[in-house]
Amino acid sequence: MKYISRKVLKIVFGVVCLCGLCFGCTTRQEIHITGSVRHTDGALLVYQRSVDGMFNSQTFDTLKLQKDSTFTLKLPGGEYERLRFYLYGEKKLGSIIIKEGTMRIEFDGWAKKPMTVTEGQNDKTAHVAELLEQLYEDVFAIRARRGDRWQIAHDTVAVSVRRKLTDYALSLDKEVEGLDEDLRTKARQDIRMQLLLAFQNQVLSTVFCSSEATKKEWLSQLDSMTAFCSINHPCSPFSLSFYDAASYNTGIRYYTKGEPKPEGVEKGVQLAFYDFTHRLTGKAQEAALAQLFLEDELQQRYDMQLLPLADEFHRLYSESGWMPWVDRAVAKNRAFNETTIPTDIHFPDISSAKTLKDVTDRYKGKVIFMDIWATWCGPCRETFARMGPLQEYAAANDVVLLYLSIDHSEDDEKWRKMAVHYNLKGEHICVQEAFKQEIYDTFGHKGALNIPRCVIFDKQGNIRFSTAASPEQWDRLKEQLQEAAQ
Repeated sequence: MKYISRKVLKIVFGVVCLCGLCFGCTTRQEIHITGSVRHTDGALLVYQRSVDGMFNSQTFDTLKLQKDSTFTLKLPGGEYERLRFYLYGEKKLGSIIIKEGTMRIEFDGWAKKPMTVTEGQNDKTAHVAELLEQLYEDVFAIRARRGDRWQIAHDTVAVSVRRKLTDYALSLDKEVEGLDEDLRTKARQDIRMQLLLAFQNQVLSTVFCSSEATKKEWLSQLDSMTAFCSINHPCSPFSLSFYDAASYNTGIRYYTKGEPKPEGVEKGVQLAFYDFTHRLTGKAQEAALAQLFLEDELQQRYDMQLLPLADEFHRLYSESGWMPWVDRAVAKNRAFNETTIPTDIHFPDISSAKTLKDVTDRYKGKVIFMDIWATWCGPCRETFARMGPLQEYAAANDVVLLYLSIDHSEDDEKWRKMAVHYNLKGEHICVQEAFKQEIYDTFGHKGALNIPRCVIFDKQGNIRFSTAASPEQWDRLKEQLQEAAQ
């Protein structure tokens, strides 16, 4: 099972290890984590961590290994911090909770239990860390329709689902007894955030196909569940699921319940920023706002509406431990939105085109490689990192690289900027309403079009490969291009 989406690959390899940043000359306690790694089969070791006790679910950092496969992490102490370790693209290795002092960890990628803490963690804390991880896996399973720990997936009675989840939360509260008050409260709030996310998931999968009476009942029970879980509790951000739960809460309020948006506030990140600043306080507000910027970086959305909001975050939390991550995310957003279009990236005017043939006829006599994509498609963006060999071959063999976006017209500016951001040399068109249905009928199935979709046209303008190899399968793609040229 792959625990990390491939769409974070660019971020993982480009990330700067922020753990060594200077947090000022203070007497604050430190956390020292040392260890060794073996049997990774060349996979990258990455991790997520909390910031001043607030978990950062949006950033993956690379664990830097010495030549002897050992590592050292130094973090500010004084707060209970949480770290999760992964073999990139392979599996989760384990998680730890630590407040101060030294901890030693051994990772073995081949072992059934790949992480062993050999020093610095008491049995009770280790048990709670494992309990919270298992809860996360159970919630993930219900969201992904891969499991149903509480038998709620097919339970159509809202109050029944709520009671199952709240009863389970109360049962887990007994498991965290014996911890100091700070960690016990953090663990209780983590339990609640994760189970709230499970309930939100059931609400969203139920209400859109239900009667108004059923919808009203589910939303009423959601209010009760939300009150029980308390998103705005100062320890809620310790949870891996806090940001998702807070974001869902905003979305459900405005898009499911239909509450009117505040005057002058646009949808999307502006609405989320407004909601977080007006409904959350303290650490809950700080963590939610910070991760709004980090999500933009992780998903590579580069929403320009976030840029003016960055100044407000600086004003509110100028000394925040999140600031290095936020500043980096904002810098990437700004670079994306301030880009200029180079001469080898073209946006021809096809407003008069009535069919796809009207477009391809512009390049008759040449082989055309067409990539159907959209700015919101993560897998599409992944392939762009591997365009180098195709671009070189196209330039040497007079092959046209035609990128067909199926974005909506309101995303025109973002579409153009993304083409430049990924240096997609070639021809760029956005599907026109006149031939949109033709695209779906020709390359889709029963009204659905799976992207990315690669297509090759021969020199006569005929489709030679309706499902061509992708740039990631370069050897096969090269053979298809050569065949189309004959």
